[in-house]
Amino acid sequence: MVIFLGLFCMNLTAQTNHYVKPAASGLGNGSSWADATTLSSALSASVSGDIIHLAAGTYIPEVLITTGSDDLDMTFEIKNNVTLIGGYPANPVVQDQPAVENKTILSGKIAEGYNSYHVVAVTAPAENGQKVSLSNISITGGKASATGAALTINTLSFLRVNGSAMIVGGSVLELNNCRIFDNESGNHTPGVYAFSNANVTFNGCTVENNVGTGNGAGLWAASSTVYVNNSSFIGNKCGGVGAIQLITNSKAFFYNSTIANNVAGNGSTTSSRNGSGIYVRDGSDVQVINCTISGNESNGNGAGIALHTSNATTYPGTKVTVINSTITGNKSKILASSTAGIYALTAACAVNIHNSVVSGNTAIGSLSWDAAVLAGSTLNKMNSILSDKVYDASGAEVSGQTFDFTTMLGALADNGGSTKTCQLLGAVNPAKTLGMSSAELTTLGGTFTPVIPESLITYEQLVNLRRGRVIGAWSADRTPTGVIQNKNLQKPLVYSRGNSICIETKANDRIAVYAITGQRIHLSNATGSLTKINNLEKGNLYIVNVNGQSIKVMI
Repeated sequence: MVIFLGLFCMNLTAQTNHYVKPAASGLGNGSSWADATTLSSALSASVSGDIIHLAAGTYIPEVLITTGSDDLDMTFEIKNNVTLIGGYPANPVVQDQPAVENKTILSGKIAEGYNSYHVVAVTAPAENGQKVSLSNISITGGKASATGAALTINTLSFLRVNGSAMIVGGSVLELNNCRIFDNESGNHTPGVYAFSNANVTFNGCTVENNVGTGNGAGLWAASSTVYVNNSSFIGNKCGGVGAIQLITNSKAFFYNSTIANNVAGNGSTTSSRNGSGIYVRDGSDVQVINCTISGNESNGNGAGIALHTSNATTYPGTKVTVINSTITGNKSKILASSTAGIYALTAACAVNIHNSVVSGNTAIGSLSWDAAVLAGSTLNKMNSILSDKVYDASGAEVSGQTFDFTTMLGALADNGGSTKTCQLLGAVNPAKTLGMSSAELTTLGGTFTPVIPESLITYEQLVNLRRGRVIGAWSADRTPTGVIQNKNLQKPLVYSRGNSICIETKANDRIAVYAITGQRIHLSNATGSLTKINNLEKGNLYIVNVNGQSIKVMI
């Protein structure tokens, strides 16, 4: 779990604040910690723009979802664009602020042997400038139904068989420092199911150990947009395909994240299932930038990334673009002539690889174990390493250069920062010298629509500035900064105050501040001991870079 620096010092006079505990106290009207209400009551009373503050503890849903009729339809339904902030102490007082050790858990275990179909249901209609936001909250204990009729809410069809942890229909949702774990499903998506033009952002989140019999163990997005920033999808298992499944013209952007040790097919030794990492289908367009995809297992092709187009005329744009990433250690276990790293299962797909390492994936048979496509699909590899070969900017093999993953690439490990990575090894390693420069990466970013900003593409997975011509997610050429933690909570190096970020500086320190999506919003040289960046949006995660060292902070 990511530990964010920053004090959530609120000055939220424009919104109504609701204070919540697992059991109501005092007057129970939610006006203060002393008079805290329940979460279900706060959700019922809140309107768009309100803030709900949650004390540590475990919360169990007690209200049926709209149009629900089954006891297992009980859920925490978020009908308006509100903010939920967990992580306060169990018995907070007015000056207390959220902290990572204060576990705030939303659990679908409504009784022994009975679990909600969805722990959280986000049904809030999209509103201009508004969103649903959850911070410092864990979601567990959901169990979507094996069968069952869908419910109609706001004209959308909410399936009981999808989204054990969360179901999101057409809403704008942001998850900050949240953990989604140990949910089950008798069918699809024990994790998060987003559909019908939903827009979901994961900032510093962990999605792990969710198990289902169908597809999309951690995340399923249908006709939706997903942003995954500084997050991890680890140890999710499904009987079908994909820890992450993106279908029907979805768009997804994976930045500085790790997708590891997920399993497709639930370990079956007879049925072939593809794409245990990311499964991209039917017109979906995916970017993977500064990411590590490792240790995923499938019984079929594309254990790391798999692509599939069911109808080339209807869905002509199924595509994956991989930049500054490392894809290794993924396994295809039973299918003869299989490819474990990246594989296009059908025609009409495109795989574009830039400045990335795709090597050390293992499979059965004579195909390339690391990356391959069927006839009618395209595979472009520029300034990258595939298997033991190095390719230049034109996609031509560089003669005299060989990459040996057994000696040049480390195993997935905690190398600092908030996500696990694979270190480049050895003093003589083509992945350390034959990649793209920062200037070349900036130019590459400018060819995309929307543009991939310099502040994203010229950094690496642990948010350190790229130096030289390194290929892959992270090189370990210098000590990673990751998240700098200062044990003196009274005087952190970086902290939030109201709508500002405060940075303790020395004269002439170089200060840059970026939105989590990579846009630079501030650049200056410090003139004194304290630098303030004002008028920022609350509830958002920012990256503060001080003299080349990066720190994450949420305000």
